[in-house]
Parts: sequence; C-alpha cells; structure tokens
Amino acid sequence: MTKRIMGLVLCICIIISCCAFGAIQTAAADKSAKTTAADTAKNVSGVDYGLPSNISDGNILHCFNWKYNDIKNELKSIAEAGFVAVQTSPAQPQDTSGKWYWLYQPRGFYVDYNDLGSRSELQSLCTEAKKYGIKVIVDIVANHLTGDHGKIQDNLKDSKYWHNNGKCTNWKDRTQLTKCNIGDYADLKTEDSYVQNIVKGYLNDLKSIGVSGFRFDAAKHIGTPAEGDNFFSMVKNVGLWSYGEILDSPGGNEVNVLKEYTKYIGVNDGYYSGELTGGMRDGKVVTNTSNWKKKGVDGTKLIYMAETHDTYSNNGDEGWTKNLDQKIIDRSYAILASRADAQALYLSRPGSTDRESIYAGNKGSVHYKSKEVAEVNHFKNALVGRSESYTSGDGCDVVCREGGAVVASAKGTSGKVTVPNADGLVKSGTYTDKVSGNTWTVTSTNMTGTLGSTGIAVFYSTEPAGPTASATPSTSYKTDTMKVTLSFSDATSAQYSINGGAFTNYTNGQVITIGADADYGDATTVSVKATDGTSWSDVKTYTYTKEDPNAKQRVFFDNTSYNWSKVYAYIYSGSDNNGTWPGQLMTKDSATGYYVLEIPEALSDGNIIFTESDSESSTNRYPAHQQPGLSLEGKSKIFKAGNVFEEYKPVKPTAAPTEATTEAPTEITTAVQTEPATVFAGIIGDVNGDNTVNIKDATQIQKSIASLVQLSDKEKLLADVNNNGRVDIKDATCIQKYAARLSGSENAGQNYAG
Repeated sequence: MTKRIMGLVLCICIIISCCAFGAIQTAAADKSAKTTAADTAKNVSGVDYGLPSNISDGNILHCFNWKYNDIKNELKSIAEAGFVAVQTSPAQPQDTSGKWYWLYQPRGFYVDYNDLGSRSELQSLCTEAKKYGIKVIVDIVANHLTGDHGKIQDNLKDSKYWHNNGKCTNWKDRTQLTKCNIGDYADLKTEDSYVQNIVKGYLNDLKSIGVSGFRFDAAKHIGTPAEGDNFFSMVKNVGLWSYGEILDSPGGNEVNVLKEYTKYIGVNDGYYSGELTGGMRDGKVVTNTSNWKKKGVDGTKLIYMAETHDTYSNNGDEGWTKNLDQKIIDRSYAILASRADAQALYLSRPGSTDRESIYAGNKGSVHYKSKEVAEVNHFKNALVGRSESYTSGDGCDVVCREGGAVVASAKGTSGKVTVPNADGLVKSGTYTDKVSGNTWTVTSTNMTGTLGSTGIAVFYSTEPAGPTASATPSTSYKTDTMKVTLSFSDATSAQYSINGGAFTNYTNGQVITIGADADYGDATTVSVKATDGTSWSDVKTYTYTKEDPNAKQRVFFDNTSYNWSKVYAYIYSGSDNNGTWPGQLMTKDSATGYYVLEIPEALSDGNIIFTESDSESSTNRYPAHQQPGLSLEGKSKIFKAGNVFEEYKPVKPTAAPTEATTEAPTEITTAVQTEPATVFAGIIGDVNGDNTVNIKDATQIQKSIASLVQLSDKEKLLADVNNNGRVDIKDATCIQKYAARLSGSENAGQNYAG
C-alpha cells in the first residue's frame, strides 16, 4: 500500500492510492543471545561468508522489482556483502503487467508468471541461494486482491468471502482497519477458515519451492486471533520466519495490538526508523533508541528500514526519501542495521524517482555492495549475541556492542571525533575502521578516531569480549528435580545464586540439582556470573518452571458466581474446532469443584467461548455474541468471577492415592482424653479456620496425611468430617464433594457440637 508522511515527525501513514507497505525491526538493548557469531551458515561450495543461520540474526536486502534471475546472478555479491536474506516483490499473478504497483493488486493466491519471472525461475533462485547460505523472503498480498473481481481466482469470487462494509474512514478504529476496504480494494474476510486454507495452501507451496520467509503487505488490516481472526496463527503454523507491514499506529490500544501481532509474526517500528532517517537528513543526532520496544513490545520481533519501497516509489509527500542522498540513507542504515537484536532491510533503489516510471522486473541499484553497507552487515554478523548500548556524542549516533562499535555522523561530515564508550562495552585498545582504514583508540569511557568521507566508521574485534557464565539446559522440566550444569569461559572463577539468594562459587562444569521443594507451576531462578580476576561479567538469570508430568492442557469454569445450569465450551482455531456450536459440554471436577474440559492438542493455541445453551443470542455467554473468543495461548486456564480468564496453576499433589494414604491416617488422640475437652465453636470441615469449607481445607488434610503439616487438636476434630475417629483421605473427599455441592459430603458445613 502507499503511505503518506504525517508532517516532519516522519511517521508513515497509509493512503488509499495503492497497495504496498514496508517494515522494520527494533534494536534490542537486552543482553540475551539468540545464537553465537560462530553459528553461521555453510554452503555447498565450502566458502563461509559468515552469514548467520537464522534470518532473525542478520540483515535483509530488498530486491524491489528485481527479476528472480537478476537476483540469482547477484547472489555471490549479496553473500559477500553480508546479507543473510533477500526479499522479492510478490510472486502472485498481477492484474496488469508493467508498473510496480500492479504486483500489489494480484489475481489470487498461487505462484504464476509475472513481471519477476516464472515459478521455475523462483525455485531456481531458492536452490541457488542455499548454496551461499542466503534465505529467500517473498512479499505476500493477503488483505485484498485486485479491484477488478472479475479477474480474481474463481473460488474467491463469492461475496461471502469479503467484508462489505465500505471504505475505511477512521484509521484509528480497529474494526474499520480490519473489516473495511482500503480505498477501492475490497477487504478479504481473512477470519474465514475457507479463505485461510486457500492462503495456507499458497504459503505451503512457496515453502515447497524453497522460500524461507514471508513479508505480509498491509498486515495491520488483518486482525489478530484475539480479535477472532486466526490468520496469523495459521501463518505461524506454516513454520517460516515472517513479518508484517504495520507502518504507523495499528489503531485501538496500539501497544496491546502490537503485542498480539508479535505472538505470531514480526512487525516494523516505522516511527523510530523514520525519526532516525529524518535526523540524518536534518543533521541532528537522535537520542531515541526505539519506539515500540520502549513500550513493551518484544524487541526481537521488530524490523527497521532506513527507507521503504513506498517512501521511495511514490510521488509527493509519500515518497519523502527518494530525494535524499544515498549517503543519508546509508548512515541511517548503519545505525539501524548494527543494533543487537534487530533485523534491518536495505532497499535497492529503483532506477527512476517517478512513480509512474518505475516498472516491475527492472533491476535496481547495486549500491548494497559499497564498503560502508557491507561492513555494517559484517559487524552485525560477527557480533551475534553480543550485548548493546546506544548513545550519541560529538554530532554522531553511536551503537556500542561487546567487541566494537558503529559510529555515524548525523551531518555526514568527516574528521576527528570523540564519542562515548557506552557502558564501557567496547574493550580498551586500538582498532582499525573497516570502512576507511583509519585508527580508533578506545578507553573505558571514550572512543576517538577519524571518520572517512562516508561519515561512517565500523570497528570491532571478534575476540572474546570477556568472562562469561552460563547454565544449561534452559527449559522447564516435568521431573521431580532438575539437574543444571554451570559453566564459564574466559574466566578464572564463577558464582551462582538460587532464587535471589547469596552467590556461591562453582567449578566449571559443576552440576547442581534444583526443584526438590518446588510445587508444580513454581519457577526456580538460577543466576550466574564470572570473573577473570579483573572484572565481572553481567549476571545472567535462567528460569526453570516445574510442570506436572501428567497434566494435560485443560480449561476450568468457576460457576459459583454465574450459577449456569450447564456450561458449554466452544473452542476454535482456524478451520478446526471441538464440534459444532455450542461445542462440548463441560463436566464438573470433583477434586476442584470447577467445570472442566480437556483441550485437544490441535486447539492448544485456539480461542474459547463459554455459553449456557446452544442459542447464539444467549445472554449467559462470554464473550458476547459476535465477539472473538478468549485466547488459550497453549496454557491451562480458568474462567472466574468478574469475567477473569487467567492461567490455571494447580497445586502439587501432596497425598498419595487413597489406598496408600489410608494406611497411616492421623488418629484423633484427643477423643480418649481423661479430662474433658475444651469446648469451642467451629464448622465441621473448616480446618484452616477461615469460616468457609472449601478446597483449601481438603488440601490441608492431604498435607497432614503426608506429614507435611501438623494439625492441632481442634483442627483434627473439625477435619474428621465423617466422624469415624480419625483424619484420612475420606474426609478430604467429603470436603471436595461439599465444595462441589455433591451428595456424600457427610457433616461438612455443620456447626461443631463437641
């Protein structure tokens, strides 16, 4: 889609005249490593270009409008320039041949010959790219097709597969954004399972050809699973790296909406990217380090771009970067592309600056081969997993990483500068700028050197950045205890701490055992740090959650405040569901008193609607009619009073099965006292004294049977619900039945008459 810039703030907005968007990724300031620099892709020729194995660890060359064969012929140069992936324009058949924007008005969801080439040529590109360790990303138009519906694929012509709500007029309203037309382009009903299956077939076909990732055009106009549209859940299940074009605000509560998107795909930070490029244009450093990441969006799911094909290929304010010098774009790219967890896209600029003279199939600029661009990519690839600190000084934007730095002059000037060594991340010493060959001197606080004619300096060392400590594995566990191996490197000693306690020395390779006292659902943290005798590494903390080995994903419904006569649960995910409406009847769980239903594995990440009857308009229903279901997120959850839907965390069983626990019940010795017992008031079954008989009292009895707690004489008398002279598992069962309002609860709930 085309976009327009909202004033000098450079925030890109969608306009109605065409159909293509861009994308970008926010730099991470956190310290978590995804891979190591040594984890690079190998290729069949035996040459290692130092490319990361994962798209998410490198940068992407946007071969906008290039023919597949033109990309194929450049693969060696692309690998040498350090790009981990190439992005093509859409592979779908276009409405009309010629101008670039027709590719964003496709006829359907299938690979066919278009101005970029044939299916076999795309497949040949993918095959050849693998020889160099390069991934191929294909642009996908899925929100709409061509405006002439007489030309679209036959099985989507029926109006029931389209929203018929007119044009979007309020770009802040999520309903309009996701269910109204963008200009003259009808909005596809992406929440429809039939439509999803058609698109899924196309994505899987591309996957079979050898494509490694997708970019989704106009992604913010496609809803999220939380909004009742499981399109991107389907995309995630296809299993390839993907990101979507969300250039400015996605409408609604934008932070929450973006967090929903990033559960399934990456998105772009257009605000920050535009601000940085604008700063370079205006000769001003930018102190901002991100936009969405600072607001809590996962930084590893954000994409940056110094410019997009829309900001270059459109006329007027929409094409605001086309008249900027390439050096300005390169300086912005240098900062964006060197960030720790970012992925950045570099646009191969078209040969013309006039929108109507830019044609699909025309190869663009090969400036990507320039030293300043390539060395930034090499920097990123070499320092995968190294932490970052972003700063500015002496008229320059600066990215410091453990091992090196990238410096870019906001004004593009050359000459000597002194900039901060943020957080002392760059090790003191002398470095050579990979771009100009000039020398840089680094101390613990400052970095001084001479910028060359590009205004960009790149210097780093791949030697170990200092002492490191680690713990493996890093995962949840379903055993009673967990063995964790503690390691360190480039260090003389190391220490660990459990759950925030005091640090203790450990030897390299030492194994510790955790979890012996943890209940199911409890998390244990292990923190480690190492020293080389001079400095300590940052503390790394690993979290281990104990899971019930026998637990299946279930959903619970607490009916105590709703008092429904029946409880149905309808679960859906894409085209899959647990039966026709209203789904399955939930059954009462005697152990908890809640209504419960086991979740089929295929619906683990689905959505759920609770209802009392099979009527679509039933008032005893949540969420309401025509509202999307609640998200299960792959977890056991409980629906409680006040429409609260949260993760269900069961208490670890503390009693063995009935036949084992009844062997040694707790005897009520006070029943044979020679002196009269003290008279007291109480409620039979209220073991913990909170004046209510509930599951907590049953749990207290189970703990006493397992000798985990000691009951007082009064508690023993109140715990003997069936009045048989002892406290055993039968009393706990009586309380559970009482809480569930079932028969057989004996004397629970009655006043004690002793």
